[in-house]
Amino acid sequence: MTVVAFDNRGEGKSSRPNDPYTIDTFVEDIKDLLEYLDIQEQIHLCGFSNGSAIAQAFVLKYPALVKTLILLGTASYLSDIEFEQQLKVLEGTFKNATPEDIIQLTLSSMFSLSFRKKLKRDKELFELYKNDMGLITQLKDPPRYQDYVNQWKAFKGFDTRELLHTITQPTLIMVGSKDQGNLRDSKAMHEKIPNSIIEVLEDIGHGIIIEAAEKTNNIMWNFLKERLNLKTSMQI
Repeated sequence: MTVVAFDNRGEGKSSRPNDPYTIDTFVEDIKDLLEYLDIQEQIHLCGFSNGSAIAQAFVLKYPALVKTLILLGTASYLSDIEFEQQLKVLEGTFKNATPEDIIQLTLSSMFSLSFRKKLKRDKELFELYKNDMGLITQLKDPPRYQDYVNQWKAFKGFDTRELLHTITQPTLIMVGSKDQGNLRDSKAMHEKIPNSIIEVLEDIGHGIIIEAAEKTNNIMWNFLKERLNLKTSMQI
């Protein structure tokens, strides 16, 4: 099995054009990447947080290209109020923040209190955190304030609630119990996506791919094994 991990335009190590982005922009970027890599078989599509919104949009536009779907820390709807609130946060907090400031700011939004305390105690683990999930580029090649704005504006009006029932691929939804807003929406999505299962990770925040990396990876792998009749076992 080949794993392809990439940074969306406007973040990480990808280029950051100062253009208006849309969800469909990101969807077409994935489509173009698959064509560039000459990947012709169906894919197992996984998205975390905003990436899960892009994954939903992709499978709805190109269902024949997707074999299974994994949505982590997901939601199917962004209200106008939530959208404007986040824009104000970007304006008031991120505009003049240093890369180190942004790393600290993400702690409270991404992780449970217990994990934040653990990071404070364990300096080695904190260094790993700083150099993971794209945050290394915050220190070596920090994004501009406008990059954050371009990313966020792409999700204005995002709403797949009335289309979720058309997703027929086997779908795994995973969310932390401390990720309250997404927990509620994830449960609602599970009710609407016919061939879905949901896993709630107790006492874990939004950043399940970091805070509960081993458990998250094993749940995903077992989900794929069961649906692909794979005989191999793997513990990550």
